[in-house]
Amino acid sequence: MTHPIVTTVSAMVFEGDIESAERALAVLADQEGDRALAKVIDEMPPRDVVAILREHDSAKPSIVGELIAPERFVEAAVLERRYGEKGHDRLRGMVNAVVFADESRSDEFVVALGASEDGLGVLCDYFEDRHEEVERFLLNGTFDEQEGEEIDGIPTSNADLLDAELDEDTRRDVVALREVRDGDWRELAWRLRVDHYEIFRDMMEMLRARHHRAAAAPPPPKPAAGTAAPADDEDDVL
Repeated sequence: MTHPIVTTVSAMVFEGDIESAERALAVLADQEGDRALAKVIDEMPPRDVVAILREHDSAKPSIVGELIAPERFVEAAVLERRYGEKGHDRLRGMVNAVVFADESRSDEFVVALGASEDGLGVLCDYFEDRHEEVERFLLNGTFDEQEGEEIDGIPTSNADLLDAELDEDTRRDVVALREVRDGDWRELAWRLRVDHYEIFRDMMEMLRARHHRAAAAPPPPKPAAGTAAPADDEDDVL
């Protein structure tokens, strides 16, 4: 049987009162415990989970982000990716708010994202605006533009990814985690590159393919004079 707080929270989210929705969930956790709240999060409609998580990032944690199950997180992130804003800022904030909420669980969420094509798509969107910098990190082991080789565009081949997994010796050439622990894209790139190379490799292949498809695509036609731009239906979906 669904907990009655689910309906209450859903009504608050529908009215746009995210702050009250979170307070209600926090009260539940205080009264019934974290396990009860985790179960409620599993019962909440995905769009309600998204509505709460998208208001947070690693600097503004959410009780939902702290207790959500990895599978539910991926479901929410995929929903935000498909129907949220085009710039992915809220998607990045959502990912940061959950992945970095509790370092002991960070790997669980990374593995969950890497387990499906949709989850890898979330990672690609997350890093889309930082693709070149991640390529430089892959090549040089650092994000510092003053160190290492310059990259000559986005590689057209993935051959370099085949033998780029780090071992005990080559790991020493990569910047230390403490230097990039920012609760943001640099830290996530480091964790993927160093601790989850297969997921990192799959993501880089998808990012590169996306980049080259976009580069080869013809420019979109200009709208006719006097034609209004299509309305953003984000709020109609989420």
